[in-house]
Amino acid sequence: MTSLITLPNSTTFFVSQNKTFQEWLSSVKYHRELFTNNSASTWLIYEDNAYEFSVLFFALLTANKSIVLPQNGTETQLNTCLSQVEGYCGSRQLNSRNIVAFNNHGFIENDEQLNISLASEITLYTSGSSGDAKAIFKHFSHLLYEVQELEKTFGNDLSNSCFVSTVSHQHIYGMLFKLLWPILTGKNVVLQPYEYPEHLCHDIEKYQLNKVVLISSPAHFHRVVKDNVYTDFSDKFSSMFSSGGPLDGRACEQLREELKKAPYEIFGSTETGGIAWRQRVDSESQEWKVFNNITVAQEADTQRLKIKSPYVSGNSWYLCDDRINLITNETFELSGRVDRIVKIEEKRVSLDHVQHCLKSIDFIDDAFCLTANNKRGTQIVAVIMLTPDAKAELANSRNLVFNRKIITLLHKDLEAIAIPKRFRYLDALPYNSSGKLNKKEMEKYFE
Repeated sequence: MTSLITLPNSTTFFVSQNKTFQEWLSSVKYHRELFTNNSASTWLIYEDNAYEFSVLFFALLTANKSIVLPQNGTETQLNTCLSQVEGYCGSRQLNSRNIVAFNNHGFIENDEQLNISLASEITLYTSGSSGDAKAIFKHFSHLLYEVQELEKTFGNDLSNSCFVSTVSHQHIYGMLFKLLWPILTGKNVVLQPYEYPEHLCHDIEKYQLNKVVLISSPAHFHRVVKDNVYTDFSDKFSSMFSSGGPLDGRACEQLREELKKAPYEIFGSTETGGIAWRQRVDSESQEWKVFNNITVAQEADTQRLKIKSPYVSGNSWYLCDDRINLITNETFELSGRVDRIVKIEEKRVSLDHVQHCLKSIDFIDDAFCLTANNKRGTQIVAVIMLTPDAKAELANSRNLVFNRKIITLLHKDLEAIAIPKRFRYLDALPYNSSGKLNKKEMEKYFE
């Protein structure tokens, strides 16, 4: 098997920059020369501008450099990563002895083909629920194989499409779906993520976009269904993708009714890459379909998911923290996280189940359950986001009264020990740019 991939002569058009693939490639070649002439072998890249990021990212790869991608753009995280690299590229003012910034006028016009080593090293830092950065090591081959599988699975429906997103290019989901996938397969793209759906609607009209592929997260879709401005553009969307956490069944059903299609949900992680996908026909559908190049099994004692995947180094089984009900060799249902099982008064309680019961209450928009300690020991607590009407009702009553209302409703599904003992009501739960909930942020409400 070849150890190199040549960048294809793609037909990708970068919509908001009004640039062709050849113009983009010319910029990549220019910046590649800058990196090739620099002795530093390992580079931190952090760039808020997604187009400039894409140029720098591919320039580093074709210069055969190792890449480090930080968890976020905080000063602490960037300085931590700087201590592990020899150079930095991006527009932030950081204290590095080797700095390469994007040059908007830097081009090289020649017919040279650019190659990327499949062994090129990429280190990503996760930004999961704990808030603690964790280094995940990948080779470019892991990312390439996943893009190829995405194209095999979904590509037939995405010809002549334009990719747009609400997620960051710095994290693996955004990098794979909205950057590598369109660039490597010749699809048009708006690389800069949209913060508000109204801005996306504006650009659909401005650029006369058709066959829009929206790469997003459950947090975005859950906000959209409250006032769906995409409804007037339903004929413009060809596909939607969601990853980073579970998409509420009611939201999925509403999206299907209003936009004539349900999102493709992707299940996986930074460590594993994509494992499975589904497109639900109704709110009760829970079954996941395994990607063709993934092998799954169930650990007998714990019901934990095991996988063999070309996106994970080595040929051994990788043990996930998710419990499953294995239906066939190609399908399964999720039954909660191993680390979300807690013991309360010697009884095992699934925080995911308690959370599901809370979210099934019609006046609760979102909820997250966790544990907190007091003088009596460990107890379950909950952070809740109410519907607008319920929020108004809470404002006209006392928290204690409203807590009792929720507790009464939970009694029909939960034992007393599993019912949360404290509640905190927020206007919005603290999701990060990857659509993950920040657990440490929520823990502060119960200190």
